[in-house]
Amino acid sequence: MSQIVKPESLHIQAYNILKQSILDGERQPSERIVEAKVAGILGISRGPVREAIRMLIQDGLLVYNDGFVKVYEPTIDDIREIFQCRESLESLAVKLAISNLSENVMIALEENLAKTKDVVDQGKALKQLDQQFHTIIIEASQNNHLIQMLNMIKTKIHYMRNSMIGATFYPTLLEEHERIYEAIVNRDVKAATNMMSEHIHRGLEGVLEQIK
Repeated sequence: MSQIVKPESLHIQAYNILKQSILDGERQPSERIVEAKVAGILGISRGPVREAIRMLIQDGLLVYNDGFVKVYEPTIDDIREIFQCRESLESLAVKLAISNLSENVMIALEENLAKTKDVVDQGKALKQLDQQFHTIIIEASQNNHLIQMLNMIKTKIHYMRNSMIGATFYPTLLEEHERIYEAIVNRDVKAATNMMSEHIHRGLEGVLEQIK
């Protein structure tokens, strides 16, 4: 794990370090998180670690189970449910993004697609650009509550991918992004929302196929 630096709030640093260690797969699903042990590794008191753990339980990355704090271990039902939420919310996000469409958003999406074409065979880079594509659209919705909810969902899906299947993507991802982009540019709300819904549903099918 990373180390603490003094200027920032200790509980925020502990939260970010512990969160990243979970997302990066350094902590395994169902692994116990011992407050005193984490505090010792980070070289701080248990208070900030306790607060960090509380925040991560709120995020859903840690769970309190049988008297112990453990790393969240997703089930197949969990995966289905989180993708159902994502499908509905991102369909709304693309609809709102079209109503707020700006030149900067179109340029950002064009640049993302151009970069994606260069890394279609590179798992980690492709994952980052896939996330960026969706983030551009979500932020273009300009709905702060929607953005907040989708950020939490995005974090959980990132963790699920890393802990269960790795960075594997189906081959039509770029083509689907391009079609969504065209619908956005043409301000075709019906096509864009339908494509986004199908795109995310296909992502769910890909995840489930890999963990069978």
